[in-house]
This record gives sequence, structure tokens and C-alpha cells, in this order.
Amino acid sequence: MTQPSIGVIERYLTCLAAHDWDGVAATLADDGLVREGPWCDVIEGRDEYVAYLRDITTNRLKGHRLRIRRVSHVGNRSFVELTESFEFDGVDVEWPECLLFERQDDGALDGLISRVSVYFKQPGSAPPGATN
Repeated sequence: MTQPSIGVIERYLTCLAAHDWDGVAATLADDGLVREGPWCDVIEGRDEYVAYLRDITTNRLKGHRLRIRRVSHVGNRSFVELTESFEFDGVDVEWPECLLFERQDDGALDGLISRVSVYFKQPGSAPPGATN
């Protein structure tokens, strides 16, 4: 029995968790990559995005780890629910997130990533209009 091939999103996540920056770069489109962050911050370009990830996960967030909860593929888009864990100001922190990836082609799981959008969940926050 042959193993199914791993898709580009899964390779990206594996390389990001291992802080394998060349591996991360190999999953990203050379031209036109856009990363939209949770604060509406935008990073354009593969090299700029990899440099950002490297800086954040190795210099600013001590002990950075990923826990993948679910990966869903729909056409050329993939949704990933994950939790990033790290130490910030001496405190262990967990950030539940949803990432939206868009791939260059229309449906093949191995198309290079052309867009990344990051959405945070806010644990401990009450929804608008909620009463305690």
C-alpha cells in the first residue's frame, strides 16, 4: 500500500513547526505572495514573509510550538485550525488561530501558497453583548 502524498499546506506546517526556513520557503510562491495578519498588517513577498516568521518564532516568541487541530481543503483554499504556544514576558501563552491559505492552482494540493490570512480566536473574552 502506498502512502498518500503530503500536500503543500501540510509541508508548510511541518516545516514551520520545525523552524525549517528553507522548507517553508519551498512551499511559497516566488512572486505575488501576500500574508494578511490579524491586525490587518500585510507582508508581501516570499523572502519577506520567511524573514518575518523566522524573526517572530525564534527571536520574539521563546519556545514557539504548533499544535495542529484540523486541516480542510476546498478547491485552491485550505483552512487550518491550530494553536501556537510560546513564552511571552515569562508567561506561557496559547493562541488559537485559523489560517486561510490560497494556492496558485485550482485544486491540486501541491500548488504553491500564494496567500496566507491569519485569524485569532480570543480565549477568555466575552462575546459582544454577553453578560457575566
